[in-house]
This record gives sequence, structure tokens and C-alpha cells, in this order.
Amino acid sequence: MMKQTFWSIVLLLSFTACSQQEGIQDIAPENNQSEILFTSQVIGSNQTRASGMAWTANDSIGVYMKKNGEVLSTASIIDGAENRLYATTEGDGNFHPIGTGISFPKDGTAVDFIAYYPQKRLTNTFNYPIDITDQTDPESLDLMYSDNLTAITPRSNALNLSFSHQLSHLMFTIKSNTAEGLGDVTLKLSGVKTKGNFDLRNGQLTVDDQSGGMVHTTYVTTGTMAIAKAILIPESSIEPIKLIIEAGGKKREYTLPLSELKKGTLYHYNVNLSNSDNPGEVDPEAHYLKWRETPIITENVLEDQDLMYVNNYMPNAMRDPVSGGSMRNYSMLYSKKHRIAYWVAYPLFKACIGGSGRTDAWAYDPTIPSQYQANLKSGFGGKYDRGHQIPSGDRTCDKATNRTTFYYSNMTPQIGQGLNQTIWASLENKVRSWMNETDTVFVVTGAIPPKTSVNYIKEMAIPAYYFKVLARKVNGGFTTIGFRFNNQVYSGTNYMNYAVSVKELENETGFTFFPSINETIKATLDKSKWN
Repeated sequence: MMKQTFWSIVLLLSFTACSQQEGIQDIAPENNQSEILFTSQVIGSNQTRASGMAWTANDSIGVYMKKNGEVLSTASIIDGAENRLYATTEGDGNFHPIGTGISFPKDGTAVDFIAYYPQKRLTNTFNYPIDITDQTDPESLDLMYSDNLTAITPRSNALNLSFSHQLSHLMFTIKSNTAEGLGDVTLKLSGVKTKGNFDLRNGQLTVDDQSGGMVHTTYVTTGTMAIAKAILIPESSIEPIKLIIEAGGKKREYTLPLSELKKGTLYHYNVNLSNSDNPGEVDPEAHYLKWRETPIITENVLEDQDLMYVNNYMPNAMRDPVSGGSMRNYSMLYSKKHRIAYWVAYPLFKACIGGSGRTDAWAYDPTIPSQYQANLKSGFGGKYDRGHQIPSGDRTCDKATNRTTFYYSNMTPQIGQGLNQTIWASLENKVRSWMNETDTVFVVTGAIPPKTSVNYIKEMAIPAYYFKVLARKVNGGFTTIGFRFNNQVYSGTNYMNYAVSVKELENETGFTFFPSINETIKATLDKSKWN
């Protein structure tokens, strides 16, 4: 049940020049007597973390075919095509009938389609009952709805169902500063509505106001950290919801700062458990530009006077055809004190690579005041290179774009011979080759200074280690990998010897990478998918 995609979002962008594509294959019926096949996509806002882009094998949907322009009803359904079972047997989003399929009317008249996920037998064929009490399998609760296919005829080019999420999602990152870690932990939510009804005729959800109760979240633990998730029923006005955590023999309660629950939105909170009688604090996810590659940023991070969340956009007035704004280039979390970016996140796609070559246009980043940047015009000298976090080679579509990779904010003092010029460069080249096998590789590169005894050169902190985490789609599903290198000399260029799971780097750095990708995927290290 969408096991690979619970926290995914869709950025369906079709760019030119430095552009990004995540393609959908179109399948059209051959003639008006053929069983209809569907492709699919899950739409969402770049301001939401709601789930659901890639499918899992045998995910199923229910499909209705009705008269064009009429409300879904017994009278408007054509040829008995109600709640027909379709499945994506390969998990690629291409849906085929299981049992009796749907065909266009013989007279070729236009029709509308309505579909929902996950398919089930309905007592009332137009009413989908919602009950979130049992969160054992959250994906099976993740109701999605599609009504975009209207006035369709056998001549229509593609039958692509656009699904949108109808429920709300919560995710909690629970961290403990106790030596013994979390131990046995339970996480519950009280004060939530647990039941409702979704009307497939008009896409309206009605909450059962008498169904207030408590739900147990699903969670995974890794020593001192737990990731908990729940699906809730959206409401425009809610009573206070409490998160109840029992861990280490203590019970802690947190009132969540929520006044409403919006459909298709994920609300993320960091919860730091204290070792004292103080229950700790809840740190909500902040409002910021959320792309697939962007690590989670909390309100405490944005309020930290040392840190800056910075976005650099594509120059030359290139526009995002969806939003109409400038297209993203890369973003970073920058420390004014250490004068380095803790991470730089960006998408890598074929149109980013061209013939501009290196510009070596060393300059201050115009998005950060120059007094918080090291002047690296003449470099560091000695054993340290001006190590790029987003490589120059990842932005060679034109000279203006390449210049943005030479901002001082993108540099760190990185060991040259034996790291930056050898094994690290080999990894960067390999990342570009992985890009050729998919639409987009999502990349986060980071530099972490020592926790104590930080050394500086030209007022810039010398990182203790570097990391790189990657995500890409393979056969319709996401796979991830991470790499970690101390800032030291390495012999050889076999970067795969230093591959780790993304989850391992999350635990070490404290950052949450690729929040829209399933936790199990991030915890899995499958080198075979990256060879």
C-alpha cells in the first residue's frame, strides 16, 4: 500500500534550458472497444510534505465512469462502471483492470472518470467511510481522490488520473539526550476525531464530531531517536491535540500548536526529550520553500541568529513554467559564525549540464552579507582547496549559472590531494553519470565542523567531515544512498567503501534528509542500485 511513498510529494515540472522533468508514460486506448488503461500522478504543493508520488506493486484504485457533466449517481453511471478495481501490478503508476474493465461507450460520447485510492468494497457505492483509529498500516488509510478526467472520448490522447490527498499527516522526530536512549517508547495522540465520511460524488469530507478519541502512532526507533507518523482527519477548526510520549519510565505530554488540519499537508515536529523532570520542547517545522531535496528546517533553526536559510535561483530570467517564478538552483543552511554552509541541496538533471566549462568567477554570494563570508579570492594556500559543495561541473548549462557555484558561501577548506582532487572528485563525476539514468538526482552535500576545538583558516571553520546524500527514482520507486568522508587524505578513489545509509547520516548530523521519502528506503543501503 504505497509502502515506498508515504511521505512523498510531487513536483511535476517540465523545464526548458536548465530544466527538470519527472516523466509520466502515457497509455491511450487503441479504439473505442478496448478496455481503458490509466496512467497516474499524485499532485501536491511544494509547500506540503504530504505523501504519495511513486506507487508500490499491486496498489489498487476504484474507478467510476459517468456521463459527462453529470453528478455521479446510479443514473449517471455508464455500462455499470462503478468502483471497478484497477491495479498497478508493476508499481509504475500504470493501472490495468483486475477482472472486468471499463470500455468507452460504443457511440463514442464523452464521459467523465472518478477514482479513489485505496480501493475497497463499499456498502454505499458513493460513500467512502474513514476510520483512522488503527494506524498499524498508515498507507491503507491514505485516502486520495481524482476527478480531473472530464469530457473524455476515445480520441483523447492520454487518460492520466491526477490524485490528491484528502487527509492530513503528522510526523514527529523524537530525540533523547539520555545516555540510555529512548528504550521502550509509546506515542499516542489524544483529542483527535477518528471517523468521517468521504463523498465520492463531490469530493467532500464530513467529520463525525462524536468520534473523538486517541490513536497510537506508528514509529521506528534507532537508539536515541524515534520517527513517529499518523494520519488524521482534516478540520478547519480543532480542539487542542496532545502528543503523549512514554519513554524511559517517564510520561510526557505536549500540546501541539495546531488550530486546524489541512488536507494533503504534513505537519512535522521535532521533540527533544530532556533528562530532567522538564518534559523538553516541541519544535515545529517552519514555513519555508520545501523541495524534494530540502532537509527539514524547524522554527528553532530559522530563529537561530547564527543560521541563514538561503536560496539561489537560476539566472538569465529562466522561469518555472508551473509557478511562473525563477527556477531553483540550490539552497543552503549557512552559519555566519563558521562561514560555511552546513548543507547545500539541489536537483541535478540533464539540462544543467552543458558546455560552459568552469568560469572560476570567485565572488561573494549576493544573498548573504559579505561581512559573514570569507574572502577566498586567493584561496587558502597550503593543503586546503576551495572545495565546492555544489560542484562547478553540476552547473555548466551556461556561464551565468556556473558562476553561482563559485560563491564563497559554497566553499569550504577541504583537503586537496587525497580528497577533493581524487576520491571526492570521482564521486562527483559518478553522481553526474547517475543523473543520466533517471530524470533527476536529488543531492545534499554537507560540511560539519568539530563539536569542540574548531580550527579556522581565513575566518572559515575547517570541517571535521563531509557527507553527500542522494535520492533518485529507479523503476518507478525511490532509492537513496549516502557517503561520509573525514577531512583527511585518502588513498585510492573507491568511494563505495565509504557508502552509508541516509538514515545513518541523519542520526549523525541531526538533519532530516528527503522527508518526502519513506523511512525504510532511507534506512536501506543497496549499493547494487548505484553501481
